[in-house]
This record gives sequence, C-alpha cells and structure tokens, in this order.
Amino acid sequence: MYKIYSEHFVLPPGFAKKIVLFMKLTSLMLILALMQVSASTLAQKVTLSERNASLSTIFEQIRKQTGYDFAYTTATIEAAKPVTINVKNMELHDALKLVFNNQPLDYKIDYKSVSVTRKEPSFLQSLQERTAKLLKLPTDIRGSVTDSLGQPLIGANVSLTVKGLNYGAITNENGEFYFASVPANRYTLSITYVGFSKLEETLDVTGGEILLNLIMHTLPSALDQIQVIAYGTESKRFSVGSVYTVGADVIGKQPVTNPLLALQGQVPGLSVISTNGVPGSTTLVQLRGQNSLATDRLSFKPYDQPYFIVDGVPFSPQNVNISQLSNLANGQSFSGGLDQPMGIGAFNNINPADIQSITILKDADATAIYGTKGAHGVVLITTKKGKAGKTVVDINVNSQVNAVARPIQLLNTEQYLELRKEAFKQDGITPNNDPNDYSGGFAPDLTIYDQNKYTNWQKIIQGNSTHNTDIHASVSGGSGGSTFIVSGGYTQSDYNYPGDFGDKRYTLHSALTTASANKKLNLTLIADYTYEQNNSASGYGNGVLLPPNTPDLIDGNGKLVWDYKGVPFYTNFYAGLKQLSDLQSFNFNSSLNVSYEIIEGLKIGANVGYNRNTGNEHSINPSTAQNPTYINISAAFANTSAQNINIEPQINFNKSIGKGEFTALVGGTYQKTTTYSFQTQAYGYSNDAFLNSINGASSLTPFDQAGLIKYVALFGRLKYVYDQKYIIEFSGRRDGSSNFGPGNQFGSFGSIGAGWIFSEAALFKKALPFISFGKLSGSYGTTGSDASSGYKFQALYSAFPYGNTTPFQGIKQNIPINLYNPDFKWATKRSINIALDLGFLNSRLSVNATYYRDREGDQLVEYPLASQAGFATVYENQPATVQNKGWEFTLTSINVKTTDFTWSSNFNISFNRNKLLAFPNLESSSYTNQYVIGQPTSVIFGYRYKGVNPESGLFEFYKADGTVTTTPDYRPVWKGGDQVIIANRETKFMGGFGNNFTYKQFSLYVFCQFSSSTQPNAISALYNNPPGFASNIPAYVLGKYWTGPGDTDAILQRLASSYNSPYVNAAYRFIPSTGGYSNDTYLRVKTAALSYQLPQALIERVNIKGAGVFVNAQNLFTITNYKFGDPEQPGNFNIFPLQRIIAFGLNLKF
Repeated sequence: MYKIYSEHFVLPPGFAKKIVLFMKLTSLMLILALMQVSASTLAQKVTLSERNASLSTIFEQIRKQTGYDFAYTTATIEAAKPVTINVKNMELHDALKLVFNNQPLDYKIDYKSVSVTRKEPSFLQSLQERTAKLLKLPTDIRGSVTDSLGQPLIGANVSLTVKGLNYGAITNENGEFYFASVPANRYTLSITYVGFSKLEETLDVTGGEILLNLIMHTLPSALDQIQVIAYGTESKRFSVGSVYTVGADVIGKQPVTNPLLALQGQVPGLSVISTNGVPGSTTLVQLRGQNSLATDRLSFKPYDQPYFIVDGVPFSPQNVNISQLSNLANGQSFSGGLDQPMGIGAFNNINPADIQSITILKDADATAIYGTKGAHGVVLITTKKGKAGKTVVDINVNSQVNAVARPIQLLNTEQYLELRKEAFKQDGITPNNDPNDYSGGFAPDLTIYDQNKYTNWQKIIQGNSTHNTDIHASVSGGSGGSTFIVSGGYTQSDYNYPGDFGDKRYTLHSALTTASANKKLNLTLIADYTYEQNNSASGYGNGVLLPPNTPDLIDGNGKLVWDYKGVPFYTNFYAGLKQLSDLQSFNFNSSLNVSYEIIEGLKIGANVGYNRNTGNEHSINPSTAQNPTYINISAAFANTSAQNINIEPQINFNKSIGKGEFTALVGGTYQKTTTYSFQTQAYGYSNDAFLNSINGASSLTPFDQAGLIKYVALFGRLKYVYDQKYIIEFSGRRDGSSNFGPGNQFGSFGSIGAGWIFSEAALFKKALPFISFGKLSGSYGTTGSDASSGYKFQALYSAFPYGNTTPFQGIKQNIPINLYNPDFKWATKRSINIALDLGFLNSRLSVNATYYRDREGDQLVEYPLASQAGFATVYENQPATVQNKGWEFTLTSINVKTTDFTWSSNFNISFNRNKLLAFPNLESSSYTNQYVIGQPTSVIFGYRYKGVNPESGLFEFYKADGTVTTTPDYRPVWKGGDQVIIANRETKFMGGFGNNFTYKQFSLYVFCQFSSSTQPNAISALYNNPPGFASNIPAYVLGKYWTGPGDTDAILQRLASSYNSPYVNAAYRFIPSTGGYSNDTYLRVKTAALSYQLPQALIERVNIKGAGVFVNAQNLFTITNYKFGDPEQPGNFNIFPLQRIIAFGLNLKF
C-alpha cells in the first residue's frame, strides 16, 4: 500500500510514546534481522519497461512486484523528471539507482518501505547559488544527451535561445555539450537529432553551474525520419511524394564495388540488373517500367534509366559506360561503344563506403522540379559528412573470396562422345578428320582427339576463385559549428579468368561543413576523386563450350596451339585472352553549397557543382594471339572526356502562418555538359614491340566525336502544412534545352500534391485507436524527356569513312548522316500517384500501399526511312503513348526490442503492367512487327509450339490456320505468316525482404531478393548450339532427346551433328516459340552479414574506441527452376556469370 500525505508528516497525540514502547520491545529482533533484511532487499528482483513515466507510476510497478511501499509527499516529487527505464530481473537496489539517477531526490530503504525526500544542496552549493543570483554571474552549462537505453547521441544539435541571444553546440563523441558563461535569463533549450523526437524545455539560468542529463526518444517510426528530396530535406511524415531511401547501414553490409548493386531488391518498383559478373561492369537501372519505344537501329532492348545526382551534381547521364574498346565487361561484343548498355560502368567510380544514403524519387511530385530530367525517376546519392566531436579515425579492411555462384553442369567426355555419335547416326553421316569436307562429316573430336581426355573448360575459364581486397579509412570530427571528413579507399578486384586481369580503384573523399558564429552563414564543400585501372582482354569466345576432349590449346611455354596432328583449330579462346586491353579512368566530382539567412526564415544560397571524367584506353592484338598462318598485328587507342558544370542559385523561405508551416523554394539552373571521344584503329605493325605506340602502325583509321548540351531553367516549390494534418504542395519548372531547335527549346512541367494525416483527427483517434499513424496522399504532374545526346534535330555531316570515301583531289568527303527536323521536341510524361501510409502499435508496424499510373507520349525515336530518302533514319516524335501502372507495397516492423535483443523486418513487393496505349498508323510504320496496341512493349513474337513428333523426331509448330508444320512462316499473322505474340518479358512482380537481429555485441542481417518474369528457358538456351553439334552442352539434355520412331516421351527433338543437318531449321525455330519461353521465378539470398563488436572494456585498454569483426556474403544462393546459370541473365554463355562473394573483415575506431 501507499502512505501518501498531503503536506507534512504529523503524529497524533500520544502516538510518540507508543512508538518508543514498540521499539524497545522489538529492538532485539531488529538487530538480529538487520543483515537478513539487507540480504532480502538485495534478493528482490524487478522488471520495468517504461517510457517517460512519472515516479508514482514507477513506484506502483515496484510495489506490485516486491511489496515495498513508498513514503513521500506530493510536493516532494513535484519537481521529479519523467523516468525512462528498461530492465529485466534486476536487483531492487540497482533498479532504484537507475530510477533516482539525475533526480533532485534521495531515498532510503527501511525494511519493506522506501522513504523519498528532497535532495538538500550542500552549504557550498547553496552559497554559490545565492551569490550567483545576487551578482547575476554568468553560468556554465554542461550536459549529456543519450537515447532511452543510455547510449550517447553523437552530433546532436543543441541550441539555447532567448530574445537577442542564440547559443549553439553539437554533442561530442560522448554525447556531451558545453556552454560557457551564459548570462542569467530564462532560455529555451532545444535539441534535435535525426530519427529522434525534438526535445525542448525551458531552462532558468540564475548563476553557478548547471548540469543536465537529457534523454531523447526515437521517432515513432521511419515515417517521421528526415529524408533527402529535390533541393532539400523533409520529414517523411509530411511528404506527399513517392520517395524511398536506402541508408549507409544497408549499403555497408554488402560487399559490392558498384553502389547501384546495393539497391537490388531493396526499393519497390526499382529494377537493377548487372550486365556482367565481371567487377566494374555497367549496371542497368529502371524505375516503374519501360516508358519509351525502341528504335530499329538498336541491337539491344531499350532501357529507360533514372537521372542520377551525386551531392547535387548531375552524374553520368543515362548511366552510360566509360569504355569504348572491347573488354571482358562488355559481353565480348566487337566494340562496346559509348551508347552500348555493357562495359565498364561509371558508378564504379563511387566508393560505396563513402555513401550516406541513396534516395529514389519516383512520382511527379518528387521529380517534376527536375523537369526534363525527371521523367524516368531521379536517384540522389548523398555522401558522408563529418560529425562534431573529437577526431575519430575509422579503418575498415576486408578480404573477399569470389567464385561463380551457379556453375553449369556440362557433359563429361563419355557423355559428350555418346551424344555426338548418336547425332551422326541419326543424320546418317560418317564422321571423318578431313577439314575440307563441307558436307558435315568433319569431326576431329570423334576421329583423332583422345577419347579418354577430359578437360572442364568452364572451370578453366570461369572456375577460378579470386581473393580481392578492400581497404577504407576515414578521419572525421569537428567543433564550433564546423565538421570535416577525409577518407581514402583502395579496392582490388581480380577477374576469375586465367591471366592477370582485374580492376583497381583508388578513391579520395572529403567534406567540410562550417557556419558563422551566429549560424547565419553556412557552407558545405564536398570533393571526390577516383582513379580506376582496369586490365582486361577482348574475350574468350565460346571457350566454355569446347568439347571436353579438345587437346591442350596452349603449350608448356605459354604459346598458343593452332593444330592437332595436322588438323587445324579454327579458333583458340586463349587468343582472346592474349588480346589485352587496359583502361585508366579519372573522375573528379565536387560541389559547393552556400547559404545565408538574411532574416529569420529567409535564406539565399547556391549550389555549384563540377564533374569531370576522363578515360584512356589501349588494346592490342599481338602476333602471339594470332594464328601464324595469317597475322595482322594491330592496336586500338581511345580517349574520352566528359565534363559537367552545374550552377543553381536558390531562395528558401519558411514561416509559421496560423496553425501551419509554410515553405517556399525558388531557384534557377544553368548546366553545361561537354563530351569528347577519340578512337584510332592502328593496323600493319611489323613487330609486337611497337604496339604501345601509334607511330608503329602502317595505316590508321581515326574517329572522333564531340558533344555539347546546355540547359537553363527556373524552378520553384510551395508547401503548406496545416495543423500537422493537412498538406498541399506545388512544384514546377520551366526548362530550356539545346537539344531542340528554335520554337521547341523550352518546356514547362509541374505537379500538385496533397496529403491528409487522418490519424490526427479526433474522430479517427476515437474510432480507430489501434492506428498510431495514418496518411492518405496523392499527386499529379508532368515531367519531360529530351534526347540523350545533342544535335539530334540538326543536319549533321561526318568525315568518318562509311562506305566509299576515297578523297577527291586530296579532299576528304563530308557525308550527311542526320536529316534536319525543326519539329523535334520534348516527350512528355503524365503521372498519377496515390499512397496510403499506416502505422500500428505505436508505429512499430508500418505499412505503405502505393498506386501509380504513368503515360508517356510524343515518343522520341530514330525513325527508319525508305532508302529513296537518302538517309537511313530521322529523329522525330512519334504520336505513340506508353502506359505503365502498378502497385507497390512495403512493410516494416520492429518485432522485438529489449535492452539486449532486437529483431526488425522489412518487406517490399511491386507489380507493374506495361501497355502500348496508342500508336496512330502503327500498321504502316516500321514498328508494325514490334508492337501491338493494347499489348506490353516487351512482347515477343514467335511460333506456337506443339511438341516433338514421335515419328520424325522434329519440333512441330502450329500454323495460323491450326495445321501443324516443322517450317512455319516467319511473317506475323497479319501479314499472312504464322508468328503471333508468344511471351511478355515484362517482370510480373519483384521485391525483397530482410531481417535484422542484434544480440548484445552480435548483429545478423539477412536479405532476400525475388523476381518473376517470362524469359528464354533452359531448352531454348540449348538450341543456340543444338545438341549433337561439336560443342559441349549442359547435362540437362541426357535422357530428354528423341531416340527413335515411337518415342513419345522426348522433350527435345532428334540430334543434329552440324549445320548441314536437315534437322537444324526446326531446331532454330524452337528458340522463338512458346516452347522456348517459360516462367523465370527466383528467390536469392542476396545478403547475409554477421558482425561482432568487441567489448568496450577490453579494447579501451589499448586506446581503441571501437573494434569489430564481420563476415558479409553476397549472392549466397538462389532457388529457381532455371537450369542454366543465373536467371537474371538467362541463356547467355558469352558473359561472365554472377559471382558469390564472401568478405571477412575488421573494423577499428580510434
């Protein structure tokens, strides 16, 4: 029970004598029980979990658990601070110490009672306080800021304000702050920290010294955290745009060299595909589906990519690669080219360890302010800045083991030879060793090669494991309103191929933030420099699929072997690995942000950014890489340069108006991008020794290309949040681009967004108390798209020797290559976005559901022309409209949270449906064989597959009239042929889910990625080299091919021994048929990261602030029905497969 007295203790008359008598009678018992009482007290256990609870609430909890009563007056605990505590089975006296910590109270345990009294100041303290009040002496204020678990909050902003005075500080590495000589007055103390609720209270400063111990509490959920947006930041609670952020904690757990790979499966609606397993390769990124049409000249699927911005500076438009020449990263194409989707990626120049966050802006409300650049989404990469406090040195070292994640099981020699012999038997051909026999009988693998020799060529070419190294070190700190960070990184990524191939990267990152004493002038300067060295080769051909009994292709001296027993090898994959190439890339990215507060709430400033990327390439084809029969020693030299200047002055204004908060932004943009590339093919070298010099060649074929694009713009944003419930926002941009001709250079884009936090409405609070947060938001807007490179509307000429360009009278011809089109203009995208955010259980469970619909019209295409026009194509706008609509869902939860153990989860999934909504006169255009109105733009045309004829053993297909044939007509049905829509390669759904566990010093993070689409299947991949050819194939074929008349179980047609086989045509028709496509669904354990932080008591002995060890794994394993390699790149044997990465590392802080 409680003994609560209203004022002072008063004893009734005569009661004192009774107490004395009682004490005499029990004194002996008390003396004997004294130690037992103490022991009993110590043995009492309590469990408390309260947040900002009153002392009376805490006392009640303890009384219920222990039976101890608390004696106090109401006035005694009136000045007590709220208590936040989380303990389990703690001894009573230890729990009481925590309860009364930093309280103006004392307590005393008397048997089963706890007396609570006010703390009396010492004589010296009283004297100091009275003297300070009398003389109004300045006061020193010291304080510490911690979270609810007692952990210090480093870098919290602390302000002490009163009219005419403003003091500011940032907490140090111990969460401490200090104000010296503060004049007596009544101040407002405010503390802010990202992810925590703002702490604000009144502080009376009367003299002496003030010691404060302050506790901040985390925001209810991620809904209240601060997120980066276009030209600023905002609370996610009051956001009406579709914005998603991936933080450094997630990025840092993934052992990747390209930061875009850290986004795979993490962001709903975002597709991230690695074009090659080779480190440094380009990564393709697409948000909410494909919005633009393909051009007939492109040999690859079009892929809309977002606009990338690093620290406010546009970076790598269209995410183009930085390599021109052939290398192992570009899928072994003859030449990568700057407009190809494969090669060495520009984002390999950014060290993931230097990134603080990556934010994806999806809808028009979030992207319209970027105008022409925002049509396909915006990706904002923010690098790390320093934190205030003592200087901290952070060192991270890890060693990685890389290997192919899903090697393909190919036939061994016995299986291969049996298959080949059966193929010749079915073809009725006798194998021989005559290379001049063009009837199909030449088969040295059956006639002269060792029939018992077995070489696993896949293992030789791709099966090596590599040991890579990543080192990153940073120095950071700051005080007095200034912070800094300087970091350096070294990454060595070796290739798994035989040879000295790999990628080395050196990075330097620096950031400085500073402010004037009055906090009005603020400056942030960021600079990054990267040097990358890539050593590669032209490729390895089809070496993986060589017959397993192929003789050795290289001798003991490292020289290539070109024949066996007098029979020549037509190719030798080692030749491609001896055609060496190297790339040296330099990237410099810098940004300066300056702002000045003219009056309260009004700031002027500017962002100034500069980016420059240069590359030097060199490749050689030496005599040692060529067949001695015909040698042509050659080399190639290339240089690229891209430079971007971006200047954006801005005015920001914010003011409280009534019950709301009004913010406004007005700004302008000037952007200039210049590009230049130069490439020379050098032929006719007399000796390999001259291959490093262009002067050693007898003939040269040079080619260069320059580009210049300028943008000017005005942009603005208005936002008003009323009563913490209602939100409305407008944004717009007037853009000008040099990519278009007079009259079409400028375009206007904008958006309107609104939101309602209905959980703040009294009606909903009462009716739906289980919903802790609820917001309904939506937006509508337009964004634009311009050509990816300049001059497309102009008439262009080239001196590059296409066709017959023999100089006339010593003057080289200028060839027209582009037809003038003054009507070439912006493409426009219109977007609708509607979202619902819900939080339950004090937002420990958060759910988001988003619906979107995007329509892009006035498509920018390179339209093919008739040969009579004199030009192959013209750049123009097609009046076609492509629609993407879909749903995105995310779920985050804090499942368990105690002092020692936490468990949180996240899940996301997205569904997108693409459709060609309109295309006037499609039937008469060159796109008639590519697209169908009302169907996705990713549809595939082909034949309807019936099966294997049990008598002939051939694949059969349905004709348009329903009859069956082995030779269907290649034309579409609307032109009298047999091809129909057979598949849609659009992703049906994709997403990911993760779980994060922490237990004391241990942490475990596991993330899985999943996707489902229709792709070429395992059987289709086989028929790039039909079973029975002189090429190894997956062991999947065994027992599945036709063996003779009456075989009704076969799923593969009869074997074919060579291209001369009468059965090849049916085999090749299988690839573009319904039989060649099937569902490609997979679940991949993308990331698994285990770490352990060494106990602080142990490492402090050697002056180390923090130490940890970790094991991070990437692409651990994949569950899929796809049989051949990685389902992300189905059926492609010419690129390096996805790699499994396991990194062992150490982190130290000093």
